[in-house]
Amino acid sequence: MQDKKPTEDEMVKFLGRQAGNMWKQISAYMSTNYEFEPVREDESLDATIRYRRSGKTILTFYPKKDELTVLVILGKKETEKFESSKDEFSPEIVELFSNTRQYHDGRWLHIKVPPFEGVEDIKKLLGIKKEPKNMGAEN
Repeated sequence: MQDKKPTEDEMVKFLGRQAGNMWKQISAYMSTNYEFEPVREDESLDATIRYRRSGKTILTFYPKKDELTVLVILGKKETEKFESSKDEFSPEIVELFSNTRQYHDGRWLHIKVPPFEGVEDIKKLLGIKKEPKNMGAEN
């Protein structure tokens, strides 16, 4: 375990090009559009990172060597919003949603990078959970 939080470059190198790129883009989007601070489980490169505020988690990163899993949990109302806007999402996200079991607290969408590359889909899922403060921002 490290003594300090990993730098952005260390994280990108650990995650690999595709997953590192996704992590950078989503992290930048989160800091620009939401008032959720990332909370690391510990200081290791593979530590779980949650974006939480007031006991609510909007997004969780599970970093591993050369891959990243992004977890977005859609509650009942959010599931309904997704259902009514699924034509705005990629076929991969629609398939993931359709194949994800509905639990009492929602659908837990585990998005694995690679192979998934759709940053915009993740931004849209976050928008279903909570409207971004900078609507129309290109981040």
